[in-house]
Parts: sequence; C-alpha cells; structure tokens
Amino acid sequence: MGKMKASSTGSIIHTGNESGMQRVDSFIAFIREANELLQKETDISPANPLVTDIISHLLLQLRSRYVPEEVQVVLNNEYIRMNQQRLQDKLSEAEFLVELRDSRHFCNLEGPALDIVTSLPNWNSYISLVSQELHILRQFIRQDGHAKKSPIIFVGSGPMPISPIILHLIGGEEVVCLEMDSVAYDASCKLLEHLSLEDKVTVVMGNGSEFDYSSYSRIFVASLVRNKQAVLEQISRTSGDPLVAVRTAEGMKRIMYEAIDESQLNKQGWRILGRTCPEENLVINSTLFLEHVTHPTLTN
Repeated sequence: MGKMKASSTGSIIHTGNESGMQRVDSFIAFIREANELLQKETDISPANPLVTDIISHLLLQLRSRYVPEEVQVVLNNEYIRMNQQRLQDKLSEAEFLVELRDSRHFCNLEGPALDIVTSLPNWNSYISLVSQELHILRQFIRQDGHAKKSPIIFVGSGPMPISPIILHLIGGEEVVCLEMDSVAYDASCKLLEHLSLEDKVTVVMGNGSEFDYSSYSRIFVASLVRNKQAVLEQISRTSGDPLVAVRTAEGMKRIMYEAIDESQLNKQGWRILGRTCPEENLVINSTLFLEHVTHPTLTN
C-alpha cells in the first residue's frame, strides 16, 4: 500500500498535523489509488494479499466518523463520481469471493451451528446489525397474524447467508433465501445442510426483480443487491401488505455500497417506518424499514 496510512481515531486519514482540507484530499487520493489498484488486479479473491490489504484499509476508513462537509466534498469529487460504480463493482465481487471462501471453509468445521458461525471474523458486525433489525421488525409486525406465520424472504443472500442464519438462530425466524447466482446457491445450500439448518433456512433460485412475493409479507433486501429499485417495484406489484427491510448506505459509506434514494421513495409509494443506526467502527450498512401505501403523496 506504500504511503497510505489508515487510522480509526479520527475522521479522515491521519498523516500528521493536517488541516481538514488536507485530510479530505488525502482520503480522496486514497480512494483513487485503491480503485486503480483494484481495477488492475486480475485476482481480487482473498488469496491476493494486496486486495485484502486495500479493502481492510477502506473498511477501516469507512467505519470512522465524518462531518457532513467532509462527506459532501468527497462524494462530490469528480473522480469519485465518475468511478464510484466501477469501484463498487470490484468491491462487490471481492466480497462475494470472501463469502464463498468462508462458506466452503465452514462446511469443513464440526460442531453446533451457532459455534461455527460465531467464529466468522465479521460476526460482531453481523450480530449488531441483525439484532437492530430484529428489534425494529418486532415493533412493526402486523397484528393480523399473517406476518408472524409466513417466513421472512431474504433477497440476495449470497454464498454465505449469515444474516438469514442469525435471523433464525437469534430471532427464531424461518427464512427463505432468494439467490440468483448459481455458485452462491450451491454453496449456501451445502452450508445450510452441513449446519442442519436446511429445514428452517432454505434457498431458492430466482431474480429479486422478477420473483412473486405474494406469499410473503416480510422481505429483506441485502446490501449487495444492485437493482434495489427494480426489486422494490416488484414487491409493490406482487405483495399485498409488505414490510420491507432494505439495506442501504449513508454518508461516506455510499462509496462502498449502493444507497437508496430516499427522496424518491414517497413518490414510488413507500413510507419509511424506521431505520437502524450503524454502530461506529463496527457496522457499515444501515437498514430502512418500509411499508407500501396505496396513495403516495406526490412532492415536487
């Protein structure tokens, strides 16, 4: 990584007694260097130590605290605006490969399911986010009993469906994982069978923007789902009374993950019921809880 230095003690990268603007410039330079290195690498799997180092530095920085002015300057930077999509594509691919490695590795471990999944390096981050999601979910469960009887469907569960597993092990929920990638589908099925969870956490192949959600009223949309708008439109068309938990990104974390355009939700018939608050230095994603309203209020 050369000259790049990362610290979680401040708001940007610290390389001495820098001014606020210098720190912002340092962070933009870091993103530029990280993106250009990732674009050049043909192997972005966890077997490549350069890629692992780049992403670990980036995660460390994104978990730090930023003032709104810093966020605005960085996200409005011309280079970042022009390259954000390409960077997110590479980061998504790298994250997928890490999950695939972990899923296959856990299939070789023996012991109770909870003991196995808690050995995951990011377990604390996952348990923090999912615990918040379960707390909010229980506040908004419908009183007619329908939501309580039907499983949660989790769109884009990936090869390592750790969030659906936690929803079951910690929350007692039955979960249906919806996955469109055949490699992820096979890996997650094998893992769930190994953990003896295949009866409570199941996997089906399907595209979230084409799936029929009529049998589900509680729907989670993963952070790595790139066509969230199309998925929300399909949910509104096919689910009668959906309660949707869609993972998004706020502030500087939008560099890594696609963010929901909250200004458009109301026009599209969605109302925000609640949201999780990322725990500093631990959680990257936020989760919006949405309900679909029949007559949205149009705003200019």
